[in-house]
Amino acid sequence: MKRSFFGVFSIGLLAAGLFLVAPSATLAQEAVLTRISRNSQIETQMSKMALKNSENADVKKFAKQVIKDNNGIGGRVFSASITYNFHPQLEIPEATSQAEQKMKQAKGTDFDKIYLVQMDAFVKDDKVAATEASATKGQGDVSEIGDRLQQLVGSRRPQITQLLQEEGFKIE
Repeated sequence: MKRSFFGVFSIGLLAAGLFLVAPSATLAQEAVLTRISRNSQIETQMSKMALKNSENADVKKFAKQVIKDNNGIGGRVFSASITYNFHPQLEIPEATSQAEQKMKQAKGTDFDKIYLVQMDAFVKDDKVAATEASATKGQGDVSEIGDRLQQLVGSRRPQITQLLQEEGFKIE
């Protein structure tokens, strides 16, 4: 079977047309997905540090769960970024960079306090991002990611508060 230039060209145009009409994220969706991606990656990195530097078995257990949960969320965000053809640009907040430097030098309960306070700050931000993502009902992946993140946030904050209290710290 011979293929004509016109036939191959038509198939190429059709394929290009399908690519061009792929769904695209709104700026709000991109912003919330970028925020969720950033938080997830930072929380995962901090939790990996906790596995190495914490001496508290409960803090390590919490860190393992965060890593597991965030791998799931991160996979969903990655999938959505491919679907919507955008690449999240991640910026690490200055306060987080400073806390990370302190975490690298801290040990024991000092490390745990820095880690848990940072995690609490990110969980608060995750709650806002999850609410924004969930509000995009009818827009597929983004609202599903928000719904899942809301479930995680609901369980993390009480765990963080309890861990801080067990180590003699209060959280605002």
